[in-house]
Amino acid sequence: MTAADILRDVPITRKTLWLWQKKYQFFPDPKKEAHPGGKGIVGYYEAWVLDRCKRIYALQKEGYTINMIRDKLKQEEAASSARKILIVDDEKKFTDLLKKQFQKYEFLTEVAYNGMDAGLKAAQFMPSIILLDIALPGLNGLEVCRNLRANPQTKNIKIIVISGDIRHSEKEILAAGADLFFPKPVVLAELLSVCNNFVSPPGKS
Repeated sequence: MTAADILRDVPITRKTLWLWQKKYQFFPDPKKEAHPGGKGIVGYYEAWVLDRCKRIYALQKEGYTINMIRDKLKQEEAASSARKILIVDDEKKFTDLLKKQFQKYEFLTEVAYNGMDAGLKAAQFMPSIILLDIALPGLNGLEVCRNLRANPQTKNIKIIVISGDIRHSEKEILAAGADLFFPKPVVLAELLSVCNNFVSPPGKS
């Protein structure tokens, strides 16, 4: 999603978008990529940034100041963060299946398909749970685990490794920082039960 896409849906100027991003840090900088038509570099935002901009605009229309908006967003994030899950696996069919199942149970979901993106999205999305494969492009799941545990921002996120990689024992996986290990093929009912036990059900503290 580009800045132009956001500006089509939210009636703000490009300068306002820049201020929200750079000065007030309501969302991270876009990821820079080469234009598909070969016309320079384009910045691509995560899909959730559009919803964030709509929310900020709505709060401004209600008379909220920047500081009030910042406090309000923090409150809303705290209320919803308990049911956020980041799914990390390079098999799209598997991630689509997990995403569909967890959304039925009112979890907010994000997906990463490689180890590098897993670390970035964990810091940006701040889930309460990460479902992590081991055999990933780039950084493998064990390296991702260690990096997450070494980062003060992400060290307390629950990590559940789901993998069919027989080269690594459960002991090694837990030593890397995982909280639990599920071998593939995973029983979805068991996984959902464990994740629900990690977080508060919607509407309950």
